[in-house]
Amino acid sequence: MIKEIVGPIPRDENFYDRKDLIKDMWNITDEHDIFLIGPRRFGKSGILCRMHDIPEKGFKVIFMDCEKLEDPYEFFAELLVEVLKNKTLRLKIKDCANSIPLIPAKIIDKVKDHISEIELSEIKVAFRESIEKHWKEESIRCIKELNKLAYECNEKILFLLDEFPSLLKHMIDDGEYHETKLFLEWFRAIRLDLNLTNTRFVIAGSRNIYTVYRNIPDLLLEKGEIKNSQLTYFSLPQVFNDFRKISIEPFDAGTAKEFIKELFASNQITIEEDIPEKILNLIGSPVPYFMQLLISETKRAHGGNLTPKKIEKIYNERILGPTCRYYFDYYEDRLKEYGQINENGAKAIVTELSKAGKLTKSELFDIFMLATKSEDSSKFDDLMNDLEMDFYIKFDPGNNNYSFLSKVLSDWWLRWHLPSRIRR
Repeated sequence: MIKEIVGPIPRDENFYDRKDLIKDMWNITDEHDIFLIGPRRFGKSGILCRMHDIPEKGFKVIFMDCEKLEDPYEFFAELLVEVLKNKTLRLKIKDCANSIPLIPAKIIDKVKDHISEIELSEIKVAFRESIEKHWKEESIRCIKELNKLAYECNEKILFLLDEFPSLLKHMIDDGEYHETKLFLEWFRAIRLDLNLTNTRFVIAGSRNIYTVYRNIPDLLLEKGEIKNSQLTYFSLPQVFNDFRKISIEPFDAGTAKEFIKELFASNQITIEEDIPEKILNLIGSPVPYFMQLLISETKRAHGGNLTPKKIEKIYNERILGPTCRYYFDYYEDRLKEYGQINENGAKAIVTELSKAGKLTKSELFDIFMLATKSEDSSKFDDLMNDLEMDFYIKFDPGNNNYSFLSKVLSDWWLRWHLPSRIRR
């Protein structure tokens, strides 16, 4: 029976719905790479783990968390270690080790039916030592051999790269501009230039790839790593132009209500028919994470019969109060990565939008200009794109206005932030 999961990635029986989305992703990966897009806490990691845990027939699935990786050498060493965790691939690699130059003999000697975490750690260190000098060329040869293995088995290797944008951010933040250039060239080449018919990639991350990548080409140019004529080649659309973009949406209302009922039932809490509707009215768009957070706090605090009035009290006092503040701090921290000027603009926009409910694009541009002292409309457009991805803000093209996708995030922001000094 499903249980509320606040923080960890939901797996097994705690993973809920998304069957149609995952089915579409399996169909697409037969021919294309995928860019899984959605704001933080929408369930991207859970979807990737579900694909790893229950793979489609004909796929060998390799999952890798890139959150803490800092350079191309560590990335590829980690990738090969994850490949070796797959028993079928591990034994096939041992049979054809001579054709995969990045795997030294001392590593092959350790490959067997069962392999411990300690042995995998030792292998990772050995990988790192063996690939650092000529990682780009030799890793391409290695990927080609893995693709050949998959082809001979009439299967595909699917690499699920979670938190991929964080890897790029770490490299740029650490000043590894040359390594960043090589990595981008490598990642583009293995997908577009090598005709790897049996290798696919799905990338995702809680960081917005557009925010992370936006200044990378200009930084590479500034540091002398690329020429002006190469800017287009290294632009985001060019580097990732083969990816099919798949967006994760909140649950629909019917699914959300069933989800709420099942969570309460798993905690032996009987609820009235109007409780699910009350919860959705409080949090707004049915994002699973926020529903689970409210139900988790309700379980701890309700006592006695659960009524809509008690739900609202728990929402106001616990979800929006000090008890749960740390669950939301991430969203404000993310604004600090925008740079001082855009951070000021973002905070003013979020505050005014929280108060008003809806504002037109021109009204928000006025707020942006007042907060940043800038009249650059392209910077405003970039900022609004970032806020759509990071702060649950949505644009209605029919009415040309913006609003919060998540009522709970809007309520939380107003609860903990001083009114804006912007006067419209």
